[in-house]
Amino acid sequence: MSDKPILQIRMLGGFSLTYGEKTISDASYHLKKPWMLLAYLITFRSQEIPLEELINLLYPGEEGSRPTGALKTLVYRVREMLEELGLPDSRDMILVTRRSYAWNAGAPLQLDTDLFELACQRSGSPWLSPEERLELCMSALTLYRGDLLSRAAGERWVGKLAPYYHSVYVRLVQTTAALLTEQERWEEVIQVCGRAIQIDGYEERFYYYLIRGLIHTGQTRQALERYRRMYSLFYTELGVPPSAEMTELYQEIIRERDRDTARETEDLAAVSSFLLREDRLAGAFFCELEVFTDIYNLEARSAARSGRTVYLAMVSVSMRDATVPPLRMLNSYMEKLADCIRDTLRRGDVVAQYSATQYILLLPVPSAEKGQVALNRVVGSFTEKYPRCPLLLRTSIREIDAVLV
Repeated sequence: MSDKPILQIRMLGGFSLTYGEKTISDASYHLKKPWMLLAYLITFRSQEIPLEELINLLYPGEEGSRPTGALKTLVYRVREMLEELGLPDSRDMILVTRRSYAWNAGAPLQLDTDLFELACQRSGSPWLSPEERLELCMSALTLYRGDLLSRAAGERWVGKLAPYYHSVYVRLVQTTAALLTEQERWEEVIQVCGRAIQIDGYEERFYYYLIRGLIHTGQTRQALERYRRMYSLFYTELGVPPSAEMTELYQEIIRERDRDTARETEDLAAVSSFLLREDRLAGAFFCELEVFTDIYNLEARSAARSGRTVYLAMVSVSMRDATVPPLRMLNSYMEKLADCIRDTLRRGDVVAQYSATQYILLLPVPSAEKGQVALNRVVGSFTEKYPRCPLLLRTSIREIDAVLV
């Protein structure tokens, strides 16, 4: 067996080539085109790439002899890079014919995309035990350090290939987290999903398993903080609420937090002091939609017994032609509107974000007219602070339905 090292190529995350003790990577070079050419030839190493295809890739819109000469110079630079790596026969790694270029498919190499795909395929074999499947999954996870050729994510050909590997990674994380969950290896669940969120912060299942891990390791406060950050991210960036499964998990967090609080103290004076912290007393009370729902149901039952009137109100925003505002503008002004609501309304008023463009409010007022006065104050405050805002605020109000229990 030959003692020569094998060329190791990484494309998931950054792009690098390692031969023996030497490594070159796209992070170390300011020139983009040599790395683009190298990545393209390696990715399609089983093919001969026509000259015109490479010119369109590297010099779009240019014609004539100029891009052809530039491409020859570029190939020379790439060969110099491979020589710097200490790769034997570096000049023969790129094969040139009169009208095409190709990577030398006969040269041995290990490519992380191939290893990753193979490990994922093997992990799905039905004859594997859970322990063997988990070992393969964990091995595959170490290979995925980020999306394919992340520094070239804007290139069209990379954009066509990267989603495939990303989708395989998403399924892999979910499979791994489920296997670890079955074995109650919660610390590893937290580690795997925490890293996955750094790669893709918009995959809800990553948060689901991570938060479950935090709950089962007694990190209730961290679980609640993670949920709130996820909730805010999904509302502001995607304009969607969490799923029913995540909502149930939130209720579990609250139950665990309540049990932790009960264990910590039985002194009602201390409990009262905790519940009435000063930071919770200023202005209207903002809460998650799930908490708002619980408060609404309590108010509906209380109204049936006491005859007290409470009104449900809504403040909505839109463009003046009734269309949905651009997301960046919407997020900015929804935060500003929240500040106006908090500063204008009273401590007894409860508020939650109902959708990307709507806030809902519970107003304990004697009549709809009084409630509308409060809503008008909110609108007036917002208009005064942001007179150039292109958004239109709309309000509505109705008495909540009393529920007899």
